[in-house]
Amino acid sequence: MIVGVIADTRELLSSAKFKELRNVFKGVDAILHAGPVGDVRVVDQLKKIAPTEAVCGNAESQEVRSELYVRAVWRSRGLKIGLIHGYGEPHSLMAWMLKQFENDPVDVIVYGNNFEIKARQEGNTYFFNPGSFSGRLPEGSRGTGPSRVGLLFIEGKKVEGQSLLFRSSET
Repeated sequence: MIVGVIADTRELLSSAKFKELRNVFKGVDAILHAGPVGDVRVVDQLKKIAPTEAVCGNAESQEVRSELYVRAVWRSRGLKIGLIHGYGEPHSLMAWMLKQFENDPVDVIVYGNNFEIKARQEGNTYFFNPGSFSGRLPEGSRGTGPSRVGLLFIEGKKVEGQSLLFRSSET
């Protein structure tokens, strides 16, 4: 199973970015959006590529907050994936996210906060952050960086994440 992962769209996808994203996510079984989406119609755009689950981020309008949850648990083939944007300081972020799922423990946590690329097993949980689609850099960094998306490769209980540079005719 392959899952497309995106975070930090912040606005409706232009036709050029949507077309390129469709190419990058071609053949994925599902898409997870770790917020902020910026516009609830982004979820509808992504659903044209593959079934999509999304959560709101920390910089969302009231409209988005009324449509999307802060966290979700996505189940697939015996694997439980927690989806959350994440909030707080980078040094305590993983512990905070684990606490959010302590009543329904997950095998994987997909998140977008702080936009630092991460694909690593920590204890019983695999953490994956693809980086920022809008080019935001990790907290403490200046300027902007390249746009990124990710892929999760799932085989049984084995999970591997990969962050990809995203290029469209607009970037």
